[in-house]
Amino acid sequence: MLVPRGGSVDRPQWSRPTMSRRIAATLLLLTTVTAGTIGCSGEISRLKANYATKQGNQFYKAQDFLKAVEWYRYATYLNPDLDLAYYHSALAYMAMYRPGSKHPKDLRYSQAAITNLKRYLAIHPDNEDAKNYLLTVYLGAERYDEAAEFFEGELKSRGSDPAEASKLMQVIGMIYAKKGDFDTSLEWYKKRADLEKDNAEVLYTIGVLCWDKVYKGGLQLDLDRRTQLTDMGLDYLNRAAALRENYFEAVSYINLMYREKAKIAQLVGNNDDYVKYNAEADKYMRQALEMRKKVMAQK
Repeated sequence: MLVPRGGSVDRPQWSRPTMSRRIAATLLLLTTVTAGTIGCSGEISRLKANYATKQGNQFYKAQDFLKAVEWYRYATYLNPDLDLAYYHSALAYMAMYRPGSKHPKDLRYSQAAITNLKRYLAIHPDNEDAKNYLLTVYLGAERYDEAAEFFEGELKSRGSDPAEASKLMQVIGMIYAKKGDFDTSLEWYKKRADLEKDNAEVLYTIGVLCWDKVYKGGLQLDLDRRTQLTDMGLDYLNRAAALRENYFEAVSYINLMYREKAKIAQLVGNNDDYVKYNAEADKYMRQALEMRKKVMAQK
């Protein structure tokens, strides 16, 4: 306390260090109160979000999917990091969606399912079920290019593991096959076969793919293309049959491929090759039947 001139006692005058300490203490108190308020508010929001998710689950179990997604949306509004709400919301939208439908309502449902699955995968990038659901929605909505883009991105980021790369190449090949892009589909299956040269099933798949194209394409394919695909399919099928004992499925398709070679010989008027290839087809058909008997007997 300071005493002014004249000896009378004036109002207290605080020194600057004391004032600074008081201000600092006040600010600390305000900060603590504010942080506590925010923390409490955040906890309340999380509790409300969890409650909303449980309500959504109840409506989902009752198959009231519209009400379920309303509660899930409210849950993610309260807590944007509530991953399971995105996942369950996607499943609810999928339950309401009719694959292949172009109705605006179904287009909204498919888009909502895709959006929520992607939000969930951003948090859980290794979840295979979510990826399979995403692929299902993409294919059902005929959004093949987006599906290919997503899984080709997966291959770039996860393709260092050969097993994972092979699986993703198969998915990408299947997507292009669904799209009707045979050439791109074939290239992806061949990339997979290059990666798994000793996998009989991978080689067999390419043989079947080539046969299907030649058999169904018929006269729509020019003669050189038919010949090329027939020979390619035979090569992959023979390699597959050599890798697995009694692989009667592959041998059955070798028979079918020789039938296609006979058709080509007939088209060009080469009767000798026509007879020869039909004889080869008969031989492999008999082999396939014998192999199948052996496999069935072993089972």
